[in-house]
Amino acid sequence: MSTKPRLIIVLSIILLVAVPVIVSAVTKAQQPYTQVIMNLLNGQQYFGVPHVYQGDYNGASTNRWPVYYGPNNASRYWSNAGISSNQPVLELAGPSGWTAGAMFWSETYSGGPVTITMIGTFSAKVTNPADGFVIYLFLKPTMWGIGSNYNYSIPYKSTAGAGWLTRPPGYPSRVSGDVIYPQSSTPYIVVQWDPIWQFAGYTQSGATGQWNVWIVSNPSGDNPSISPSPSPNLRGYSGIGLPYAGWDGIGTGAFQPRPGDRINVTVTYDPSTNTLSGVATDLNTGQSASFTLNLGNYFTPPSSGNYVFGVGGAGYSWALLYVAMTTSIEPTPSALPTWIIATAVIAVVIVLIVALLMIKRGKR
Repeated sequence: MSTKPRLIIVLSIILLVAVPVIVSAVTKAQQPYTQVIMNLLNGQQYFGVPHVYQGDYNGASTNRWPVYYGPNNASRYWSNAGISSNQPVLELAGPSGWTAGAMFWSETYSGGPVTITMIGTFSAKVTNPADGFVIYLFLKPTMWGIGSNYNYSIPYKSTAGAGWLTRPPGYPSRVSGDVIYPQSSTPYIVVQWDPIWQFAGYTQSGATGQWNVWIVSNPSGDNPSISPSPSPNLRGYSGIGLPYAGWDGIGTGAFQPRPGDRINVTVTYDPSTNTLSGVATDLNTGQSASFTLNLGNYFTPPSSGNYVFGVGGAGYSWALLYVAMTTSIEPTPSALPTWIIATAVIAVVIVLIVALLMIKRGKR
């Protein structure tokens, strides 16, 4: 074999090795990435991103919660339930059902599924725990942001502030407690796991689980509206005719945690199907409650950009131990685009064909 065909074959082998490496680099750049927002487990005191808090007491803004309890004063939180512990917590809301609190942070969204995972607990001595944890997806605030000047100063309206908690039998859901609805220029998603659903008489036709999902519009910050309205799965309260809004009491499975139990709540939004799913699991007992919901025409999958996300609690001393968010990584500038990969593959094929033809000609 002459030197020239041999050189072409060597170059082909080099290209064949290089192309998978390039493809691997690009694939790696597009893999899901998990950002730990907060981690207090096992005595840690880690806050991974800038964030702001907002608390509510019967419709009025307050800085009494969320409140962080470190190892030196965490016993103040746990003693409410008669538990001896110095495990740090971020208490989201106060001990009554007329309180609420939330933590918000911003993330760059480049498409693909979004998952928020949290581990929390509660310390209220109640027979029927309520009203659980709240997850916020895709807020686009224009009157506030993630900065120290907005800490406890977010424009919002709560269910208590709107008078919805005293509007029988409750709105937008029969079961929700006090929930904060921040200002946003575009509609956003609010998901709530409320353990009082299916217990203490809080069940009705159409309510199968422990989850509430609402599409919230509040561009002015003080006049939220909830959709779908009326609720697709619950009818108005018998004898009153008031409609509920959103999907209320959906899903399967139900459990009542005990004070101090660790509860894992995971919610995922998939834009390819415009579907929400969630599961809440009591890590002490293994019991769980889950849901899957297609948002249909009620919510448009968001475009790429910067959004605010959040987690909150509705009354009864719900607290956080851990929060993380998983999104798809936006390809880095160093990752080669798809057209370069395609060009390299075509080049390999052409070079191999030329090499084979030259070898064949040399044998004649």
